[in-house]
Amino acid sequence: MTGIDLSRRSLLPLAVGFWATTSASASPPTQPRAPWWKNSVFYEIYPRSFQDGNSDGIGDFIGMKDRLEYLAELGVDAIWVAACFDSPNVDNGYDVRDYRKIMPDFGTMENFDAFLARAKQLGIRVILDMVFNHTSDQHRWFIASRSSRNNRYRDFYHWHDGKNGAPPTNWQTQFGGSAWTLDEKTGQYYLHSFEAQQPDLNWENPEVRAELYAILKFWADKGVDGFRFDAITFIAKPEKLYDLTPEEIPARKTFADHGDRLSFYLKDMYEHVFKNTDLYSVGENWGVSRDEYARITDSRNKELSSGFRFDFQIKDNVDAWRKGTFHLSDLRAFNRDNSFDDHPGTWPVVWLEDHDYSRSVSRYGSQRPEYRDRSAKLLATMMLSLRGTPFIYQGQEIGMTNFPFKSIDQFDDVFAHNEWRLQVESGHISSQEMLVNLAATTRDNTRTPMQWNDGPNAGFSVVKPWMLVNPNFRTINCSAESSDPRSVLSFYKAMIRTRKQFPVLIHGTYKDVSPDDPQIYAYIREDSTNRVLIALNFSDDEKTLPLPEGKTVKRIIASNMDRTQIQSSSMHMQPWESVVVIL
Repeated sequence: MTGIDLSRRSLLPLAVGFWATTSASASPPTQPRAPWWKNSVFYEIYPRSFQDGNSDGIGDFIGMKDRLEYLAELGVDAIWVAACFDSPNVDNGYDVRDYRKIMPDFGTMENFDAFLARAKQLGIRVILDMVFNHTSDQHRWFIASRSSRNNRYRDFYHWHDGKNGAPPTNWQTQFGGSAWTLDEKTGQYYLHSFEAQQPDLNWENPEVRAELYAILKFWADKGVDGFRFDAITFIAKPEKLYDLTPEEIPARKTFADHGDRLSFYLKDMYEHVFKNTDLYSVGENWGVSRDEYARITDSRNKELSSGFRFDFQIKDNVDAWRKGTFHLSDLRAFNRDNSFDDHPGTWPVVWLEDHDYSRSVSRYGSQRPEYRDRSAKLLATMMLSLRGTPFIYQGQEIGMTNFPFKSIDQFDDVFAHNEWRLQVESGHISSQEMLVNLAATTRDNTRTPMQWNDGPNAGFSVVKPWMLVNPNFRTINCSAESSDPRSVLSFYKAMIRTRKQFPVLIHGTYKDVSPDDPQIYAYIREDSTNRVLIALNFSDDEKTLPLPEGKTVKRIIASNMDRTQIQSSSMHMQPWESVVVIL
């Protein structure tokens, strides 16, 4: 393997301008019986783009195994492996053909087993992506289901007669177009929340649930530590068919958000799979209100361990493709909302990037090149100092940016091409306007190959990769950053260590103390031992932050700049400066 020299892990320095201490001011250890995932830092791997281990241009488990030492050095405790099961790849693996088989592009079951075994040796847990709202139309269940109306598997999916020569309802898919497809052989329509090749499963059928639970047990028996459930809030379909109103259709109102039976299904899954285990279950909780999220993830209710919320992510992502404006006020409001101090049984997820959204430093950081790294470190400071379980997405830790798309032909994302047809080819907007928006919002931004070094194809593969490599890989790559104590990567390593050293940053209460300034964000995390102030300047300008009345700084424990002391009652902050202090 070419890339990073991992032979000197114990000698890596802290990032310059970053201080951590092991003095008595560090919080005492958390309760030993706390679930492991509450104290963990996760890292999401998108297999196709992480590391090619067999020289075919596609990432795989051989490559993932070879890079595990890098992740151990980073300091992560667990890995979420995105969709990796056998699939026709209509939607990049989120159309599963066989839940008990590794996608051939990613290797064999033996390759997976070797990856899992090495992860365990390094003390890293692994959770897998479970796509249980739907299957591929090539799954054996669906092939049997569509063979005849009286087949045993017919009720594994949602089949209905049409209405007046049209689909049963006017429901729309998440990608645009009718959510119903007519099967000519049997004369009925089947339901799909996404592409027509992704028919929705019928969770009301106990046989479906039993099959899905058996799949979870199969992987748990292999040693997997938990599961991330894709589109889990879509599984509870309405009990009766109905049409959306004319206002709901253009607003892309989904027909399946948090249906009445969702809690029943989640409790049933908990009872049959998760009860009396330490398996982690984290859901993609689309469309749920804060109260509903609190109920679903409340440990007393026995449904999900935690979940991803999207209230903030959709603020500047209009209609899932149009680039809106990022407002710091939206971020502050969401973080306050997402702390769940008023729901002690609910544990949140903290995240900025995943495989479905663009790069955070391009989205929320500075647009001035000289502040790119500093703003990436600021975002790391925030992520790793909030209550909840942080999820870092591959490449986020080195400040990977959006790809400079110039043509629709460069996009792989099925959603991008669908929207191009709907918006451009239909004449609604110009190709230039659409390209500018898609370039800022497309999922492809986080699916470009990982940038390991400045060699051919960024060290991802010795042959042409399945997707374009971001041309800035020669300056933004793991190899260069691993040897630079001032790099974004070095900062992430140090910030992860500090989060673990000071559990107040994990479990403490949250209080927003931001001043009346639209570009300054400040909050206090507090427990019985420490009161910690986190100050963030989200701007290209110098700012001044008054310290809380009567408070002085006892110690700086984290800084993305060369700050060593704060002696006055206010803090003069440089552009995109972040600092964490004990008061």
